[in-house]
Amino acid sequence: MDSSSYKHYHDKEHDPRLLTETYFSESSVLAEDMQDFVVRTLHKIFSSGEVTGKTLIDITKTPAIHHLLPACESFQEIIVTESNESVIRDFKKWLNKESDAFGWSHTSKLLCQLEGKSAMWHEKEEQLRRAIKRILICDITKENPLHPVILPKVDCLLSCGYLEVVSKDLDAYRSNLKKISSLIKVAGHLVLFVAISMSYYMIGEHKFYMLKYDEGFVRKALTDTGFVIKSVDFQTRKENTHLLDYEHVGFILAQKESEVY
Repeated sequence: MDSSSYKHYHDKEHDPRLLTETYFSESSVLAEDMQDFVVRTLHKIFSSGEVTGKTLIDITKTPAIHHLLPACESFQEIIVTESNESVIRDFKKWLNKESDAFGWSHTSKLLCQLEGKSAMWHEKEEQLRRAIKRILICDITKENPLHPVILPKVDCLLSCGYLEVVSKDLDAYRSNLKKISSLIKVAGHLVLFVAISMSYYMIGEHKFYMLKYDEGFVRKALTDTGFVIKSVDFQTRKENTHLLDYEHVGFILAQKESEVY
C-alpha cells in the first residue's frame, strides 16, 4: 500500500479507545515495548532529579497517561495538549473517573513497584489528576501551537509520537520541532519519544501514517533547533507484529541551549 493512501491522525477512523486497547492494554503484544520500556525509561529520567521544575507541557498522540505518571512528582503542574478532539474526550474520561474510562492500573502498579511503593498505585493516579491543571488544543499549523493561549515558557516539554503523525515530510518535522521548542525556556528540557524507521501503525483495519526517519536525522534536527542532547535510551523492537513497523524506539533527553528563530 502506498503511504499516500494511509489514514491520518485527524481522520474519523482514528478511534482513540481502540488504539489504547490495542497498544496499551495489559494483554497487548506490545506491552513491553509500548508500556514497560516507556515507564522504566521515564522513571529513570525524572527520578534522577535532573529534569524538574514548575510546569511540564505534554504534546502526545493518544489519550495515554503512562508517560505522565513518572513525571507528576517532578512538576507542580502539567498541561496536557492535544489536536484530536476525540482523544481529548477519551482522556477526560480517565481524568474525571468516568465508569467507562480505560483502566491504567497495570501501568500505575509498575511505576509504584519501581518507586518502592507497590500498594500506592491509586494514590499515584490521584497525584497525576491533581497535577493536570489544563487541557489545551494544540494546532501545529500555527506559529504558536497553543494559539490563542499564550503561556510563560515552561521547564519541560514531553512529546511521544506526535511530530511523526502531524508532519508530512522531514522539512515539516523540523519546522514543527521549532514550534514546540518555542514553548520551552532556555535551559529547559525536551523529552522526546522517537520511533526509528517507522512508517505506519494500525488501528483496527486501518493503516495510519507515520513519518519515517533515522536516528541521525532526529539528532541533527534537535541540535539545529538549539538543543544539546544529554542522553539517549533505545530499545530494539521485540515483537514481530503487523501492527507497526519500527526498528527501535527510544527517548532522547535534550536541553535547550539557545533560541533558534
